[in-house]
Amino acid sequence: MVAFHKKLPPLKSLLIFEAAARLRSFTLAAAELGVTQGAVSLQIRQLERDLGTPLFLRFHRRVALTAEGSELAEVLGSSFTRIADTLARMQPEDEHQLTVATTVALSHFWLLPRIPEFRALMPGLSLRIVSQDHPVDFATEDIDVAISYSDSPFPSGKAEFLWSEEVFPVCTPAFAERHGDPQTLEQLLALPLISADARERSWITWDHWFARLGLPNEPRSLHLRFNHYTDAIYAAASGEGVALGWRHLIGDALREGRLRRLSPFSVKPPGAYHVLLPDRRPARKSVDTFVAWLRTVTANLTQPLSDETQFPLSG
Repeated sequence: MVAFHKKLPPLKSLLIFEAAARLRSFTLAAAELGVTQGAVSLQIRQLERDLGTPLFLRFHRRVALTAEGSELAEVLGSSFTRIADTLARMQPEDEHQLTVATTVALSHFWLLPRIPEFRALMPGLSLRIVSQDHPVDFATEDIDVAISYSDSPFPSGKAEFLWSEEVFPVCTPAFAERHGDPQTLEQLLALPLISADARERSWITWDHWFARLGLPNEPRSLHLRFNHYTDAIYAAASGEGVALGWRHLIGDALREGRLRRLSPFSVKPPGAYHVLLPDRRPARKSVDTFVAWLRTVTANLTQPLSDETQFPLSG
């Protein structure tokens, strides 16, 4: 039998190297591991001395893996994942806990109002909801299931389609009474527009929206601008102007009359909402129940969007 302790470098240095290689940063690796950047640099230099070869190329503000570093990073990443998966299968799963990750807007407008319905299915469950606008990484985050929007392959996990979207202008009924329904894009552009910054490339802003409908992509005069979509919708619901409404995301506000659609124009964004699960996970009743519940409550959202609400896209 091979005496691994005589052939392998210290496990600590391998763990630190794996984090630095995966994140391509000594600083980010130090933050993830809870150590100083100096400690990361020291461990990697020692590992390079033990192996007799450089693993990183050091530049002024960044690092890059050498060929040997890339080879080692690939092997360690795969091996540590298998070890973690094996240990997870050996440990009893706590069926009374569930962590769900969503975007801030989806959590606020769509998921939280429906949580009592899900909790009725599992009344003893300890539920943790993580609201974040960056992509979920199941390898580094303690997340059981996620609901995410994207128009491209997801970086980690298995994705199952939930619903597609439609984006159109929304405002309060009182605002619409005062200003009327604009029948041209130019009339709409003259109204006070409320914008939210794009969190990722498939998110629709006013510039993208007008451009998709054929209006030249030129600087727009925005009445209000926020860094979170939730704030933009709250501003519109306060009568401050017109925001872009995602049909299913803010469907409750539309049904309750707090917001209404303004104008016949709409755009179908390129992405869709999906439920995400880790690639490898043991069966868990809490996760399976949550996913089954999602399928049920979103079943009617998977139907094609009504022709009445569509406007031909150009460009």
